[in-house]
Amino acid sequence: NKNKGLIKMAINNRLFTLVTFLIFFTAANNFAQEMAIPANVQANLFKKIFSFNKTLVSKGNIEVAVLSGSGSGDVMVAAFKDVGVNAKAVSGDQVPAGVSVVYLMPGVAPQKQQYASKGVLSICGSSINVEDGKISIGLGLESGKPKIIVHMGQLKAEGHELSTDVLKIAYVIK
Repeated sequence: NKNKGLIKMAINNRLFTLVTFLIFFTAANNFAQEMAIPANVQANLFKKIFSFNKTLVSKGNIEVAVLSGSGSGDVMVAAFKDVGVNAKAVSGDQVPAGVSVVYLMPGVAPQKQQYASKGVLSICGSSINVEDGKISIGLGLESGKPKIIVHMGQLKAEGHELSTDVLKIAYVIK
């Protein structure tokens, strides 16, 4: 009886370990799929895009709010800071005063009217919300390489204008 109890406990421990591993693996895999482009690559690309945004260039200082909902935007904040862009993590979906750009982490619901009314440029590391017209600029993958995606209607609603140099290489949605 004692051996049966030990065997049962060992099986339960292994089952618990397996279930825990699967939960963490699935969560990590989902995050990786939503963030298909590494944070440092995104930050570099967005910094370059900012330099071709006539509205941001005229304002001067760029401050990015990384909206993270219930998750953590620390990875993106660090990536932006590493490339010399001021950034701060913001929990929730509200745009704080004084920011010129909002970056939406996966899982944050876009508030396109809020961005337009505040003249804030909305960006994200995926293409879904851009294709739906909820975000101005996103990044997708094409043949394994990052591709800039621009929704012109939302970009204009937010009061921003990109140089034709960027629009020539981007996938533009009208």
